[in-house]
Amino acid sequence: MKELLIESKGIKTSEYIIPPFELRKGELLLIHIYGTAYFYEIKAELTDIFTGKTQYENVKILHPLTFAENFKETRFERIFNSITVSKYLKRNTNLHEDSVPKIFKENGISKNDKVKNLGYSQKKLLSLYSVFTKTKNIVFDLSGEGPAGAIKTFDFVKNEIKNDGAAILIDWAGSDVKDKCSKVIAIEWLIEPKKR
Repeated sequence: MKELLIESKGIKTSEYIIPPFELRKGELLLIHIYGTAYFYEIKAELTDIFTGKTQYENVKILHPLTFAENFKETRFERIFNSITVSKYLKRNTNLHEDSVPKIFKENGISKNDKVKNLGYSQKKLLSLYSVFTKTKNIVFDLSGEGPAGAIKTFDFVKNEIKNDGAAILIDWAGSDVKDKCSKVIAIEWLIEPKKR
């Protein structure tokens, strides 16, 4: 049996329940948060728990995960000194090489591209790639991506964690990828969720 990273005896709030689960090396777990306008708030709460920022009594974090943040650039940077892919990689990865990874070439990204000009899925791949140079245990989402981009991103993560990593996908759709996940956990609502 592979190494245990997270053991949850369940997460219960006044609004929802997430059933018990375990996350082990090599697994990709989907937490399906369906039918609510509160997706981003719930995602933030769960991310804080799984990354170890917030303690929750029924969740034992043996190895905290890292959240793959979306790319952010200050207005000043965007206007006067927009970040290139090369500069982003130097700032945010543990790599010291100047070449562009294969995943970028396959998705039309070059080291001289301005990150602000990349598509949303390309920015997500850039963020995920930088996290994977530091750890193989992550939390991520697919929000903002179209169907084709979401599948590419999901497949990239699944490939990166297959040998010695693990991932939790927190998503509100999930139907395109749930059959590819090791486990699927669906939120159970205790209230009528507010619709989008």
